[in-house]
Amino acid sequence: MVVGLGIDICENDRISEMLGKYKERFLKRVFTDDEVQYCLRKKDPTPHLAARFAVKEAFIKALGMPRDLTISYRDVGLKGSEGKKDIQVTGKLADMLATKRVTSILFSISHARDYSNACVVLERAN
Repeated sequence: MVVGLGIDICENDRISEMLGKYKERFLKRVFTDDEVQYCLRKKDPTPHLAARFAVKEAFIKALGMPRDLTISYRDVGLKGSEGKKDIQVTGKLADMLATKRVTSILFSISHARDYSNACVVLERAN
């Protein structure tokens, strides 16, 4: 049974701008260490970072909650490299998943020259 759906689109230029202004601070505040290592190995890390940012936003939307400054974007991250990836959730967001009795997280990400997007579906077994 679907208990949440979230979709987000991110302008790659927005992420590029944040990298230019606040590189280390931005990366450490928003992305997990695994995400940073993976993306910075790419020739152009911007669309990969933007896609991961979209996953974080889509996940929060799927939970059905407004943005809360006490929640860290680092509590949602993509783990894995080429091919198979999983969403790893920690902190308060993991507690919220448990409260909603989420049993699986489905997601899809995509990126192109100008935009990156993500869709997240939260499911619970009946």
